[in-house]
Amino acid sequence: MAKTKDLLEKLDRKIDEVKNSDEFKKMLKFFSKFHQYSYHNTILIQLQKPDATHVAGYRQWQKKFNRQVKKGEEGIAILAPFTYKKKEEDNDNEKETTKTVTKTYFRPVYVFDISQTEGPPPPVIDTKIEDSLNELLEPLTEFTKKQGIKLVYKKISGYTDGYSTNGAITIDKSLNDTEKVNVMIHEIAHELMHYGSDKLKLTKEIKEMEAEAVSFVVLDHYGIKSKSEKYLAFYKKSYDLKESLNKISKVSAEIIAYCDSYFETSEKKQII
Repeated sequence: MAKTKDLLEKLDRKIDEVKNSDEFKKMLKFFSKFHQYSYHNTILIQLQKPDATHVAGYRQWQKKFNRQVKKGEEGIAILAPFTYKKKEEDNDNEKETTKTVTKTYFRPVYVFDISQTEGPPPPVIDTKIEDSLNELLEPLTEFTKKQGIKLVYKKISGYTDGYSTNGAITIDKSLNDTEKVNVMIHEIAHELMHYGSDKLKLTKEIKEMEAEAVSFVVLDHYGIKSKSEKYLAFYKKSYDLKESLNKISKVSAEIIAYCDSYFETSEKKQII
């Protein structure tokens, strides 16, 4: 627990350093152009396109980003509020009068993920990890099976390396093995911590912070240098990672214990 707390404090400091960099400020300028969607619309987006990262309307992509939606792409349906004014009779005080009231209704509109568009490339922050340790790939794969989680490798277009969908993890097959390890740990953490009715209240910010913190702790245990601070800089506003210390520590310990046991068993088999 003490080591995990120290690591999270170290990660916090590194995140703050990233947030002050010019590279990060360029990214913020880019992201500031995106419309913020409600909690319910975020769920609708995730249900229809789990790998979506940045969505905007057809015209928004053209006007704000100089990008064009690719021909044949299917839009992601969300609900947009529309208001109108209506005159109604008012029978208060036994007097018949007319008043104007504002009514709101919702209707479907369509947005598109950045992976469904083409045009000038957006600014990116390098979060690639050197392929320095791929031995973790096998035990982590076995761990997902033990947890009843389906693991899928496929080409993911756009700007995400992987995603989880409550019982399944999808990882971009073009990543190197160490990057796959990083993404797998992150998505395993989501699967173990962030599904279920009692966990729906957590914001996306907190979920991403917790999942990437688990990945950071596990990778550090095995001597892998990740770039978690660059990823987490987009999510850290005022949330203190130490608030999730128990959860992060518990899930990290579970993953590490399984991998260590796997390595120990493999070594014994080799000796025999």
